[in-house]
Amino acid sequence: MLGDQVPRMSGSVARKTVLRCIGCGNTVDLLRERKFRCENCKSLFDVWHDFYPMDASRVATLKSHFNTRTTPRLWNAEPQTRSGVWRFKELIMPDLADEDIVSLGEGIVPIVPAGEHLRDWIGGDIDISLILEGSGPTGSFKDFGGTVMMSVAKAAGVGFVGCASTGDTSAMAAAYAAAAGITCFVLLPEGKVTPVQLMQPGAHGARVITVPGTFDDCMRIVQELVAHHGVYPANSLNPARIEGHQATVFLIAQAMRWKLPDWFAVPVGNGSNCSSIGKGMRLLEQLKFVDATSRILGCQAEAANPLARSWVAVKDRCPGPSRIQGWQEAFQPVKVGETTATAARIGDPVSRHKVMREIDASNGVMQTVAEDQLNEAVFVCAKDGLLVCPQTGIALAGVRHAVERGYIQRGEKVVVVSTATGLKFGDVFESRSMERIERAADTSPSTIARMLKL
Repeated sequence: MLGDQVPRMSGSVARKTVLRCIGCGNTVDLLRERKFRCENCKSLFDVWHDFYPMDASRVATLKSHFNTRTTPRLWNAEPQTRSGVWRFKELIMPDLADEDIVSLGEGIVPIVPAGEHLRDWIGGDIDISLILEGSGPTGSFKDFGGTVMMSVAKAAGVGFVGCASTGDTSAMAAAYAAAAGITCFVLLPEGKVTPVQLMQPGAHGARVITVPGTFDDCMRIVQELVAHHGVYPANSLNPARIEGHQATVFLIAQAMRWKLPDWFAVPVGNGSNCSSIGKGMRLLEQLKFVDATSRILGCQAEAANPLARSWVAVKDRCPGPSRIQGWQEAFQPVKVGETTATAARIGDPVSRHKVMREIDASNGVMQTVAEDQLNEAVFVCAKDGLLVCPQTGIALAGVRHAVERGYIQRGEKVVVVSTATGLKFGDVFESRSMERIERAADTSPSTIARMLKL
């Protein structure tokens, strides 16, 4: 149904789909691969589609198809009309059979302009919007990748999936595994995820194991289990995840009448967001869906900034083609510190080479933001009615820094990927919220009227 076989779908836009090594170009079968590291050079894989040539007529037809799928349909409708990810099936996984698709209605998310308080806080007179991916089924952007990853797992006959997580991946993996009828386990760093994030995978029936260490320790364990025990990974080590996350780019392009903003701003933890946005943009440009692509602003907190720190070391002294090599050589994992942005508390990102590739290809920028700045950004958003996560605060504070430093220019369009709902991070808001609670002395309406000065 996929891999090197001839596509069975009438009118397919791709000849075949394989995994291709980002290091040496070696290809392997999408449905048979279980190691997720190239046996030749140990690099990660990309999903690669051998698309038929796209002329203007074919592109226009596909755009029309995508536009007709924008109104959500009933649950029993085809996934292309009830999922904002599978709306773009022809670009994401062209020849996957519909019966293998595992969807929870993901990708139907708001794209909203920044409120007045946020615009004033960032400054610079820029056109800024947020795509609120935390409004999906499990409350984070991971749903975009999870639906594709779990659908490929189902098509491949996988019966057991696992992941390391800082909270959001575990919720996604457990929910989509439950929908697919696949057994799931998750590894979480003990004491480093919120109560809601700890509750979610267990509620969906996954086996939840806490580890006395960091996310990086959990990820090291999962990679060993993948390499030596046949565990199918739900982390971004699995390139099918990246395919689904590309829908962020496709949704924005469609909303902007098949144009892209000047910048995408994203928080960077393990790197799936940055990797997929770059890959999705390059695909749209290659197939001539858009005329120009965006620059990527990758943002990290001071507590976990290995990519931003090493980027600073090479951004000026390694121009041109040698920059990625210099960046890879300069990169060093970091021991993570404390941050409210626990989902980005990752000191050794698995997808770092993909992040480097996409930042470089887009002429992008990495930024480090201070803890007080990312938290302030979250509360500024709340004043505009948006309850976003601390990871989104990293991206917003990064935009502010980029404006101050002249990377983002007046009048440019910026889309910030808001990665999760703030409802998962109640402890961040609790102290300030409790300060605003007033206690009435009795149940009399006149008492309330006096308190309200009516």
